[in-house]
Amino acid sequence: YYTSIPGSCNFETQDQEWTTVCGLTQDPSDDFDWDISNSAVTGQMGPDTDHTPGKGQHFLYVNSSAQKEGNRARIITTNLFPASLGICRVRFWFWMFASRQTGVLKVYAAEEHGVDILMWSSSRNEENKW
Repeated sequence: YYTSIPGSCNFETQDQEWTTVCGLTQDPSDDFDWDISNSAVTGQMGPDTDHTPGKGQHFLYVNSSAQKEGNRARIITTNLFPASLGICRVRFWFWMFASRQTGVLKVYAAEEHGVDILMWSSSRNEENKW
């Protein structure tokens, strides 16, 4: 259900098309980028499977093992969300396990004057699951 509603993305795309298909873009001012992969590429440092039901295999990830403390990888939505009172929801699954270099995953909303407002954050997960 969640992979077929407007605005959803399961990252089952070819090469770098995920940015267009998913309505996301890499922040040109960050320190490193998000990429698409599967469990075969991420190996022991990533999840065994994708969270997408059915035949999903790919997910968006960052390799934090080669980064310095304070480095940021940031993606930005290319479509604006209209202001709402509890009507607009962002739903996503994340896996943050194993690496000591894992930082904090944060979700921001940018208000009309460009100020980022922290909406949600999570640090290293103690469980090996989505």
